[in-house]
Amino acid sequence: MKKTRIVGGLVFGAIAALGIGLFAAEPHPSDTFRQYCMKCHGEDGKAQTPKGKQLKAQNFTDEEWQQQKSDKELIKIVTEGGMDMPAFGKKLTQEQIESLVKNDVRGFGKK
Repeated sequence: MKKTRIVGGLVFGAIAALGIGLFAAEPHPSDTFRQYCMKCHGEDGKAQTPKGKQLKAQNFTDEEWQQQKSDKELIKIVTEGGMDMPAFGKKLTQEQIESLVKNDVRGFGKK
């Protein structure tokens, strides 16, 4: 009986760890993305929010766009703004901007 509980507990623990690992591996928007970007670009990065549609915000899941833009270009756009996008260089640190580009914006291209 004791052996069964131990084995059952180990199996359950392994399954739970696998599930958590798979969930954690999916790219999710950061808190910074949620605060500053989600209103236009949406939680899924597709820019299908009312504000995103109005401003014709960029769909971050577009593979062609992801390939055309360098990290340097995207960092500059987030920092200085462009077209209808506001500049975030005075609201966010350089590290936050780089993280947004490398983790959030690029993360949508990996889905």
